Amino acid sequence: MKKIGILYICTGNYNVFWKDFYESFEKNFINDYELHYFVFTDAEEIYDESNERVHKNKLETLPWPLVTLFRFRTFLSIEDELKKMDYLMFSNSNMICGENITSEEFLPRIEKGENLFVTIHPGYQHTKLKHVPYDRNKNSSAYIPYNKGKYYVIGAMNGGTSKSFLEMSHILNDAIEEDLKKNVIARWHDESHLNRYIIDRNDVRVLAPDYCYPDGMNVTYSKKIYAVNKMAKFDVQSFKGVYQINKKEKLKKRYSIICGLIKDDIFFIKDKLFKTNIKFYK
Repeated sequence: MKKIGILYICTGNYNVFWKDFYESFEKNFINDYELHYFVFTDAEEIYDESNERVHKNKLETLPWPLVTLFRFRTFLSIEDELKKMDYLMFSNSNMICGENITSEEFLPRIEKGENLFVTIHPGYQHTKLKHVPYDRNKNSSAYIPYNKGKYYVIGAMNGGTSKSFLEMSHILNDAIEEDLKKNVIARWHDESHLNRYIIDRNDVRVLAPDYCYPDGMNVTYSKKIYAVNKMAKFDVQSFKGVYQINKKEKLKKRYSIICGLIKDDIFFIKDKLFKTNIKFYK
């Protein structure tokens, strides 16, 4: 039986999501494969840790955004174990597998030359590419000019063959480390680097937003795998150092968004006109 390694990070308040995540994936996710859960946590105990397919790994709580930015470094800390898997995938901690998922609909199709899979970001599926939140900072390793790209993918659900996923983890971890030496952090952290990595690849299966459904949002996707609202469990804004803003600050933010959209249009024309290019990952 082939094996899938599910990479799962839950430190601090995020430990509350593990039990529901685990039970839903055990029930509904690719039942003809052997699932192994690699749980990176600071919890003393986690639900069903006596199961030989649940591998608990110690991870100290890091401040935001380091916990997500160092994601690939975390995975590589147990690289030898992960190499034993046929496939690897990362999922955000607050996901629930709500419907039966098959390998045919989810995993890379090797016969079609696919080695990785990513998931369209549900919030940007219908957004014009010039307005999606690619990293536009030219000093960032995740930089994408306005004339590049096909879609915007979410960092919360991705994976591939173990070889290809670990190769990607090495490349992106190195890119993040180089950025930090320059005091640069990509706009949306690991998600920005993931979008940059796949931009020139033709071996990636692109899944619909159905596999990362934002529970509670008014969207029309199927609810195959959905994200539980974190705010129902704990104060996410405080965790990330984000606090409520007053009316004046809201108006300033709205004005900033409008200015940002105008800037997108200007730079889109510029990059199209001058055919701005980037050096692709090998």
